Amino acid sequence: MSNGNSEEQFKKIYAQYVDEIYQYVFLRTGLNTAIAEDLTQDIFLDAFKGLKQFKGLCSERTWVFKITKNKVNDFYRKHYRQCLEPIHIEDELTIQISDPKQDMDVFMDKSFKCECIIACLNQLPEHYKAVLLLKYIDGRSVREIAKITNKSAKAIENILLRAKAGFIKVYQTLKTEEL
Repeated sequence: MSNGNSEEQFKKIYAQYVDEIYQYVFLRTGLNTAIAEDLTQDIFLDAFKGLKQFKGLCSERTWVFKITKNKVNDFYRKHYRQCLEPIHIEDELTIQISDPKQDMDVFMDKSFKCECIIACLNQLPEHYKAVLLLKYIDGRSVREIAKITNKSAKAIENILLRAKAGFIKVYQTLKTEEL
């Protein structure tokens, strides 16, 4: 494969998958735009560098998502080592983001609710936010969260109680401010 073909193939891959990759990363990096942008850039840099080794044994999408999952796992290892290990989230929202047939009104309503939840989560301490995401977004059990965070199940139950109470308090404050 010549260099020109490589560049054209990369441009095609980039244009086709950049938005989907960004949304995937954004959802898994604490909904942080700057981090998601940086990781997305790193992912496509790795894809560009590795394009010559891509043998076509899987689809380009599968290949780019493999790079993406590895980068996200590296992000978790680097930034959340003390309390988290890499987690795999395949939720309805992730699937809907890539569904072009989704009703825009429903999407906007969900986005508004999601912004409110994000605002509440971002006001909580990181360990509360992480435990709530593991429990309610990833659907992990208390025992699984305990194993991931290297804490006892009892400690996780207590953290969850405090995290939920903190979330409710922040949510009620936000709702009061809106009125």
